[in-house]
Amino acid sequence: MPNFYLKKRIVLTALGALLVADVALAYFNLKMNTARETPQHVLAAETQQLKLLKADVERAAAIQKNIPEVLKKFDAFEADLPPSSKGYSAISQELNGYARDTHLVTGDLRFHQKELTERKLDEVEIEATVAGDYNGIVSFVNKLQRSKNVYIVDSLQLESDTSGQGPANLLKISLHVRTYFRKV
Repeated sequence: MPNFYLKKRIVLTALGALLVADVALAYFNLKMNTARETPQHVLAAETQQLKLLKADVERAAAIQKNIPEVLKKFDAFEADLPPSSKGYSAISQELNGYARDTHLVTGDLRFHQKELTERKLDEVEIEATVAGDYNGIVSFVNKLQRSKNVYIVDSLQLESDTSGQGPANLLKISLHVRTYFRKV
């Protein structure tokens, strides 16, 4: 038994020595890290941070200065939108005209209106199906993008033709577009 107690004391003494050495090394490591952060390094880092903050403040001031001009442009943009009283017929005529020019056949043309009270506008979602060849569909979308009216193309989906009738190169596209009308 005495041999067991002697071994236990040796192991505990060794663990204690390792713990003291670990604490001493942690203290030494802490001192080494703080020694690297000289006052010059701290000053340089804080000066760089100050420059970045000043640049952010200058950008924010420039943005704030341009807000009235941007609001005027928004108002001018909204004034150029078609009035809601004439908008639907103008949009229908324009879309049908683009389809005719690009040799496409239009199917369903559905409108879903949503009122935007904060800007006195009506947002209109348009769902349409068009059928034709690839070049005609590309030309149709190109005409939408270059129109004097505002169209936001949300999605284009290729629909399958399960009937098996018609030419083989005929594509049928489901089109989801948004536009805006001005309230009068």
